[in-house]
Amino acid sequence: MTVTALEAAAHGWGIIGHEHALERLRRALASQQVRHAYLFTGPDQIGKTLLAQRFAQALLCMGGPDPRQAPLNPCQRCLACRKVLHGNHPDVHVVARPPDKQFILIDQIRALQSEAARHALEGRYKIFLILGAHEMNSQAANCLLKTLEEPEPGVVLLLTAPERGLLLPTILSRVQHIPLHLLSTAQIRQALESYWEVEPAEAELIAALASGRMGWAVRAVEDEQLLVERREQLELLARLPGQGRAERFAIAQRLSGEPERLRQLLELWLLWWRDVLLMASGGQDLIVNVDMRELLQKQTALLGAAGARHMIYAILRTLEALDQNVNPRAALEVLMLDLPLLSRV
Repeated sequence: MTVTALEAAAHGWGIIGHEHALERLRRALASQQVRHAYLFTGPDQIGKTLLAQRFAQALLCMGGPDPRQAPLNPCQRCLACRKVLHGNHPDVHVVARPPDKQFILIDQIRALQSEAARHALEGRYKIFLILGAHEMNSQAANCLLKTLEEPEPGVVLLLTAPERGLLLPTILSRVQHIPLHLLSTAQIRQALESYWEVEPAEAELIAALASGRMGWAVRAVEDEQLLVERREQLELLARLPGQGRAERFAIAQRLSGEPERLRQLLELWLLWWRDVLLMASGGQDLIVNVDMRELLQKQTALLGAAGARHMIYAILRTLEALDQNVNPRAALEVLMLDLPLLSRV
């Protein structure tokens, strides 16, 4: 039977939506045919890491009817489930790009291989979460391929990436692909009201802003500053057309000093210009930034559909440049020059 979002949450997975992915994982658990490697793909903050963690809990959970077999659902109460949740289970290891590095390095994969050769200490499996597997450099990816080709018994690799196409075809052919898709606004709104007890008006706003990403919605509920910063960033964007070149370049310099947040900021700006384009085209009912309608109307009157379309393409070019490792400050300065120059906005 297909696991619904509500059943999944009640059964201990704590996952909203993604019913097809949950069904496939539970089917593997039920048949005791767990693959040696899984790849979870989907946009940022959609729940890839959470689902991989929950699957690790289920694989190691000791709260089922038969302690020799992984249950269909993690109980969230046994010592193994709690250890996985808190990141201190001796049989669960996380591999990710170091904050001061550009890639996941071959030494990290070699350490994984060395650890994988050892027996599990407490659980049925030895599990490795490779978060952002697309960030492996070529040497690391080719090194991992050896583990995928000749997996150690009882070892399960759980990889995450935005898209499957970002990984080597030889890796893709050796993993079970579990794609995650954006949720509907209604799913997110209902979850916020039911599980986080958010007031309907606030839930509607956050669900719209989340753009299908449950992880972002939860962050917005738990960190009120997120919505405050979002408003400040959009008000800054709305002022930019009235700024001179020197002011724009100063802003580019400041923003380029926060590379980890830069992509999120540009995606936020992209949504803003999408809303301007929608308003200029008669699609007011489809806008995301519903709480800033007055400012959107002002921008629409000043720039129109052509200006919004121009800025959407400019931001997409900037994101592409960042993907190609163009210097962030240089990419932002080009974007600032692409902005329309108006008298005070």
